[in-house]
Amino acid sequence: MVWIGILILMLTSLALLGGGLLQRGGVYGFPFLAAAMFLTFVLPQIPGLVDDRFMPQDGALTRAVFFSWLCLVMCAVGWALGRHAGIGWDHAFSEQRLLIYAAMLSLLGAYFFHKFGQLDDEERLRGFLTGTAVAYLFFAKPLTYGLAIALLCFARRRSLAALWIILFDGVFYFDRIVIAGRRGDAAELALMIALALWFHRRYVVPRSVVCLSLVFTVIGLLGAGEYRAATFYGGGSPDWRAVLDIDIADNWHKLVSQGGPEFRNLAFSLSYVSKNNAYDYGANHWNTLVNSYVPAQIIGSAAKDRLYIHSPSRYAMDYEPAPGTTPTGMMDAFASFSYYGCLKFALVGALLAGIYTRAMHGNTAMQLLYMLSVMPAMLVVTHFTNEIAIAWVHIAFFMIPGLLFARIPARRPPHEASPSNLSTSPTMRV
Repeated sequence: MVWIGILILMLTSLALLGGGLLQRGGVYGFPFLAAAMFLTFVLPQIPGLVDDRFMPQDGALTRAVFFSWLCLVMCAVGWALGRHAGIGWDHAFSEQRLLIYAAMLSLLGAYFFHKFGQLDDEERLRGFLTGTAVAYLFFAKPLTYGLAIALLCFARRRSLAALWIILFDGVFYFDRIVIAGRRGDAAELALMIALALWFHRRYVVPRSVVCLSLVFTVIGLLGAGEYRAATFYGGGSPDWRAVLDIDIADNWHKLVSQGGPEFRNLAFSLSYVSKNNAYDYGANHWNTLVNSYVPAQIIGSAAKDRLYIHSPSRYAMDYEPAPGTTPTGMMDAFASFSYYGCLKFALVGALLAGIYTRAMHGNTAMQLLYMLSVMPAMLVVTHFTNEIAIAWVHIAFFMIPGLLFARIPARRPPHEASPSNLSTSPTMRV
């Protein structure tokens, strides 16, 4: 039965990928991105678990595969429903002020990226960051927001100021991608560039490049740990010879024969939660927001602990997830509302579709929001469904002041404009 579920999950992923490739601009939609995550991250982890004698013998693996398929389908359902959203308000922004704010965000982020890099290895490289490291990364993220603004402005109208901001921010992305081996940063940079060109010039990345990127995604998954060990975690100069010695084929064989740790976590968790009715009914979403944005250094650890809502464990006491592994969004969705938890993915899809629809009508704020949301949306599959809510809180904190600063009061009713005539306008619409 589990092999039938694997086949259905694979065919559904391929169907959504094919639909995105055949539709112009479809590769930028949430169904395509979610299907890419299921095909490259989730599916390769399953076959090796089928004959694992340590798996729970209550159909846990079949349940995990079926629920994963439900979540993937809900991504497409939510997206289809959300595309009916209206265009929304229409305002104008000063491009010059947007670039000034982008430069400020980039400098702020660069400073805290530098401060983070100066931390001791023990504090900077630990799996679960706390204290000063978290604070530095909180203020380093605006560099990405500055880059997104500059990319959107440059795609609309080439300017030297936007280009300088892009090159400045690109240095930090180069370090994160090439030295630290961060796959997420590489995907985020590529998607922001592609979306900026799509929104303003309707340029679509060639299908061959998209397919090749999926192959590199799998390669990155297989070799990321060894790559970082050679270039980043050693504490000295990058060992590029060790990078060349990474055996991708052997890592692939181990993955498909032994199974992946994230899907193992999912199967064990769904088994335990369903047996013990250990549902948190969404309490964990509040707890992650408290953990992310309530500073214990200011209010004290005791006061912060009182803000948490008690939620039941997601694993049996004798099961310990492998260090560095993620829970996956499917796990927290099921742990909240059983099979109805798949509606979380429909909600994410609907919200993203509404944002995307407004962005395609020239709404600058929505263009920026979608550019900054695609990576957290992909983490909804691989990490936790609350990733996107956590990201939106951070985005709102830093982006709303800049949009208010750059906004130009409307003197007359706004008119609809196409991407082509936006490129000659002295302002940007939202």
